Amino acid sequence: MWKPDKPIVGGSSTLSDQETWWHEFVAEFHELCGGEVDHEWLVGLAGTLYPLNADRAPREAAEVAFMTLGYEPPGYELEETLIPPPHRRRSDLH
Repeated sequence: MWKPDKPIVGGSSTLSDQETWWHEFVAEFHELCGGEVDHEWLVGLAGTLYPLNADRAPREAAEVAFMTLGYEPPGYELEETLIPPPHRRRSDLH
């Protein structure tokens, strides 16, 4: 089980090891995304990955998750976006 070097103290309470892991994971992933990530999605990701990564440093787990989510299989190309046909006026539909 991962243990923080220093406990995080907020007010009069100290975060548990799990809470500290989540805090560190979220901070690192947020930084890797340049701050452009939905907070609720990120909290859900941390909650999903914690049971599988509780023994891994949270910042390392965030890096692995970030790289995994950005991976594109070889030969994968984005499909061209569908451009809708121009709008026709009603009188053109004879």
